[in-house]
Amino acid sequence: MAAKNFEAWAIKESDYPGDASLEDRMRFLLRYAILAPSGPNTQPWKFALGDSSISVYADLNRSLPHVDPSNRTLYMSVGCALANLAIAARHFGFSPHLKCYPEGRKEDFAGYDLVAEVSLSQVSNGSGREGGPALDLFSQITERHTIKDRFEDEPLPAQDLQQITGCIKSPGMHLTVYEKEEDRDRINDLVSRAHRIQLSRGEFRKNLSQWLRSNNTAEPDGMPLYTFGVPDAVSLGFPTAFKWFDLSRAVIYRDSGLIYGCSALAVLSTERDDKQTWTECGFELERLLLTATALNVRASFFSQPIGHPDLRGELKSFIARGHPQLIFSLGRAKSMRPSPRRPLEDVILKTGH
Repeated sequence: MAAKNFEAWAIKESDYPGDASLEDRMRFLLRYAILAPSGPNTQPWKFALGDSSISVYADLNRSLPHVDPSNRTLYMSVGCALANLAIAARHFGFSPHLKCYPEGRKEDFAGYDLVAEVSLSQVSNGSGREGGPALDLFSQITERHTIKDRFEDEPLPAQDLQQITGCIKSPGMHLTVYEKEEDRDRINDLVSRAHRIQLSRGEFRKNLSQWLRSNNTAEPDGMPLYTFGVPDAVSLGFPTAFKWFDLSRAVIYRDSGLIYGCSALAVLSTERDDKQTWTECGFELERLLLTATALNVRASFFSQPIGHPDLRGELKSFIARGHPQLIFSLGRAKSMRPSPRRPLEDVILKTGH
């Protein structure tokens, strides 16, 4: 039996309550939405159920002021949850209509920012496929996870990489893959310098250490250290050590391995740079990650230079294509345990309806 903080991952498609009320069916769809990735597994989303719609909020109470001062990663995380919700809705026979940042709130919740209204209309009895005839993105929601340890030394077929990177199609959004060694050197240098700067700051380490978890954590959020390849015994004291000591050398060593050891290194950038754009980035990113999962490919993320204004400016001049939003690597990797999840009831807002 799964521990309570991992029960969310045990969801079964066959448990869909097709004959139940629309509210119960919407709750079931949200069980897939909450399996989205978030940095660093803060799960910064809230949902409010309407008569035939779901309001999606960014939970600003879960912001990281020293790690993600603009909340860029927070809004991207909410966008990932939106993608899961839309994919699950289509799979079970709904036609979801997403309206991002709708004007005029039906409800006002302190500390939460209304990101989207998702209206649902039933168009079939379910089992709609996502991703075209070759890929079923829905089935990958429970299989997707991020790699923070190491990639396997196995090349990625060119056709797989093309299928993955081809997921980014939105106007004003660009995905650039860097193949030259000197490009990896430059990105690795930016990531390494960002770690040295950020991990030398006590407030940054304190902020991030609040979300580090031992391998046997009972918490419903945060990052268990097995995802970084940290042994159980070491994981017990690691969050405290991270808080009080500059461990940048070890972190740089790990990330350098993920940059040089991957099959592909990419930068996602956008023409605009605001909350709606970050949310849309997350939506597109999650579709990319689910496509990658279907092809047995994992991703690892490097947001450190983008969180530092000067280093982000350097990266922007390097890519020469809009505002950089995310650096990530792709490759084959062994599967591992997913990260814990909050219970669904913890992320549903009570509207009084």
